[in-house]
Amino acid sequence: MQEFDTILRNACVNGSYTCDIGIKNQLISAMGLGLVATEDTEIIDCEGAVVTPGGVDGHVHLAQDRSPRARAAGYVSADTIETGTRSAVAGGTTTVLLFAEQAKGQSLKEQVANYHFLAQEQGSYADYGFHAIITDPTEEVLENELPTLARDGGIMSMKLFLTYKHMRISDKQFLQALKKARELEMVALVHAENGDLVDFFTEQLEEMGLTNPMYKAIAHPPEAEAEAVNRAVTFSSIMDTPMLIVHVSVEEPMRVIQRAQSLLKPVFAETCPQYLLLGKKRLEEEHFCGAKYICSPPLRSDPKEIESIWRGIVNGTFTIFSSDHCPYRFNDAQGKQLGFSRGCDGKPKGVFTKIPNGLPGVETRVPLLFSEGVLKRRCIDVKRFVELTSENPAKLYGLYPKKGAIQIGSDADLVVWHPQDSFTPRKLNHDRDLHDGCDYTPYEGIEFLNWPRMTLLRGEIMFREGKIVGENGYGQFIRRKPCSLPFQRRMGKQWDVLQAAL
Repeated sequence: MQEFDTILRNACVNGSYTCDIGIKNQLISAMGLGLVATEDTEIIDCEGAVVTPGGVDGHVHLAQDRSPRARAAGYVSADTIETGTRSAVAGGTTTVLLFAEQAKGQSLKEQVANYHFLAQEQGSYADYGFHAIITDPTEEVLENELPTLARDGGIMSMKLFLTYKHMRISDKQFLQALKKARELEMVALVHAENGDLVDFFTEQLEEMGLTNPMYKAIAHPPEAEAEAVNRAVTFSSIMDTPMLIVHVSVEEPMRVIQRAQSLLKPVFAETCPQYLLLGKKRLEEEHFCGAKYICSPPLRSDPKEIESIWRGIVNGTFTIFSSDHCPYRFNDAQGKQLGFSRGCDGKPKGVFTKIPNGLPGVETRVPLLFSEGVLKRRCIDVKRFVELTSENPAKLYGLYPKKGAIQIGSDADLVVWHPQDSFTPRKLNHDRDLHDGCDYTPYEGIEFLNWPRMTLLRGEIMFREGKIVGENGYGQFIRRKPCSLPFQRRMGKQWDVLQAAL
């Protein structure tokens, strides 16, 4: 007789069918009706509620005060790896991918090693991996360090910036990095905004004394995003490199992405909760409160843009839904208050260029999309929800089917939701409900129609009924494989000639 450590009874798997899920040695070992328990088996009654795979969030910034640019600017991240992953599991996310950011002139291997040490030192409640942020793609980095990180270290993704003076790379460097990514079967994540255009508008606004948080959206116009996305997609097509355009915020770049996808180019897209639920009006809040919503790309003003993002969620333009969790405390001299000043009239004034970029959101990502997309708007079903929050990120980042699936042999990473008829809707309150290290949430007051009742990581209950019950340090580093999402390699004479020339 097959024995189990844990059995989840009456689980409505991905909202499709009801069965029992048997767990043994951290893996899903059986699925069916009437699984037999022994004396030592823990039984969890799901009461017919939806059970989904643990969330995979591939866009999470933790302990970013250890990054070179944060140290230079005096930023202190609100979340360590410990507090950020604690927050993640409380919101149904069991795997996070963090960023190891290279400084100009720094060894990339050295910075990745620093983050490995930090994760061991601080501990993690969730399983985790790393992206390599490349700001200085020297020959040493591309030809020696990156192959070692990919082949031996299981780091199968790089992030490249087309904006920020201290991080952006030239078009030639961009192509060189994409060439190496293709050779190593890595995915290239791209922050696509035209850096020169953003710098120009920022300087013009500063000269006019227009520096309050609301002007952030003017300094980063949609055209800056659209131009850079078009350039990135063109380069991806030329180099035949799988590419993820991160945090898409407006419709125009979506059209570029949709066209590339229709031509079977290796282009994927990500959006984030803030672009579905928050608008530019938040940046105009008084008493410097608009600083809470400073991020890049910025929040957009046109309700039509928000609706276009929802359409992309529904129609498949967006491959994944990530948090871009990058938290800084509002009431902290090393957080959002870095951009605080007073005008000649004594009223609070902001300097948006000095306000740390980023919003907290790793804990709210999964329940926000479930509540807003599945239950309120009813524009997506549970299957599409799972694709966006778990299955597709796992495939994109080389984790599937270990992660992102409820099937025999997969890690027992599971989210048990509340039975819908027994959950009392509640308005989000940061201090009462959340587990991060920040002092606010941009989603304060939004009504949730459900929330994870229980989160399991490799069979261990990490979060139950509003409380963290798992142990810090249970989370492990995950070595990843190449992307398993389908895309078509280019064929034909023109590419053969270019490939030979390279």
